[in-house]
Amino acid sequence: MDNSLLSGLGKLGLNEKQGQVYLALLKLGKGSAYAISEQSGLKKPTTYVILNELIEKGAAQLIPKVTKRLYKPVPPETLVHDAEQRVREVREILPSLKAIITTTPEKINVLHYEGLKAFKEALYYRIDECAGKEIVGFYAKADDMSPKLLAICEEYNAYCAENNIINRTFVPDHPSLANFRKTDSLFKRITHILPYDIYSSSVSIDTFSDIVRIVLNKNNQMVIIENREFAKTIREIFNMMWTSRQLK
Repeated sequence: MDNSLLSGLGKLGLNEKQGQVYLALLKLGKGSAYAISEQSGLKKPTTYVILNELIEKGAAQLIPKVTKRLYKPVPPETLVHDAEQRVREVREILPSLKAIITTTPEKINVLHYEGLKAFKEALYYRIDECAGKEIVGFYAKADDMSPKLLAICEEYNAYCAENNIINRTFVPDHPSLANFRKTDSLFKRITHILPYDIYSSSVSIDTFSDIVRIVLNKNNQMVIIENREFAKTIREIFNMMWTSRQLK
């Protein structure tokens, strides 16, 4: 049995056994269930069932006014025409079907973390999605970071480097960040250092994937906002500034 023909008949809605019986009918032109069974290689009881299914699908017909039950195939071009007609009918109702679809605006999910333990948990929230990619952000001065918080951040920086996560950042020109600048290359950070008189933030904002993180070092607090459009906006603002700085 030609598998390509069976595959093609499958696209017309006939399963494998139905395809076998239909092809047997085409070869015979017409025939009894017994003859069709012999031609298709299927058992006679199975052939009877399949013939009835083909009649229901409009792929076979029972020849009327004969003493013996004989079957004939519906011409292939008729099957194809009927399939095309069904597609046309579905296309006609496609606008109505699409109108039923409701487009719900993406919701904003906000998570709040406070305390050293929660801060560390927030740093690693969904960070595995960023492996081999980049985080971009505006980072704050570090004069209000406790030694314990600094240690958590150093551990996090090492994790990013191990997972090939690149950080592109804007940072203020502040003495509290001198040690960070010494390890920029090691931890895959690419920085633009901004004059302190135009950028003196004590709040960090960065983004990756659909996440925006807002970090308040002094209170060991972090807010995570999950929203694709918000993250996209922050990233675009960052990239506009980054390009502008590179052109200078």
